[in-house]
Amino acid sequence: MHTSERIDQSDFVYRRLSVSDGDILSFDEAYPDYHRQDRVGIVSPQFEDGISGTASAILSLATGFYDRLRSSQKTFFDYPQHLVFIGSHGSEAITYGKENRLSLENCGRSWGWLDVWPATNWHLCPATPESMLDAVYRNQINRVFWPASFLPGKVENPLPNYAQILLNSRLKSVWYYDCSEADMEVQISKSVEDIIRESMEMNSLREIGDKWQGGAAHKLSINNRFKMVKPEEFIEDMSVCFTD
Repeated sequence: MHTSERIDQSDFVYRRLSVSDGDILSFDEAYPDYHRQDRVGIVSPQFEDGISGTASAILSLATGFYDRLRSSQKTFFDYPQHLVFIGSHGSEAITYGKENRLSLENCGRSWGWLDVWPATNWHLCPATPESMLDAVYRNQINRVFWPASFLPGKVENPLPNYAQILLNSRLKSVWYYDCSEADMEVQISKSVEDIIRESMEMNSLREIGDKWQGGAAHKLSINNRFKMVKPEEFIEDMSVCFTD
């Protein structure tokens, strides 16, 4: 909850990239039908993916959550219902440093710094689209952040057809991240950038963060870009994950 004392909505700008002059959106336009009890799911096939690709948006949603609490009461102790699903081998998270394996607790130190907390909001999952989709379904997620290239191929254990129907009913928005066809950018202030960098420096993540940020393919993205898709379009992209 420490971010509620360091940042507010003035630290974020939501820009529509499809407009030549960069149309600026309000929080409510960027996140239509937002409610502070929305359940937000971040799909992160490898530990670094979610922080690199979504941290600015996750913090903007957290700030929107705290803004609504501040407007309704003087003091509060609460956290947004933000959940992260991290790809794993057994009980250890997958990272881009092949020699490194992280426990869920170590991963959580970084995510907790982004106010994805308590520990019950951190989940390890097999790093397949169908397993992550199953986690989204089982945890009754309303808003999803999903890597654009993380699409299903052959699926051995599809979800039941009713899961498709329920997901289509529950999802409010889906944002593809690390997307070459992005149409939305969340720009952030130096204060937000500091929080994101601090999250990568937590405890045993410092060495991994340094190695990862030095790589060519996966550098920390400060102003995250997304493609906003309708839930039914996302369900269609995932269609092979369901039984007929």
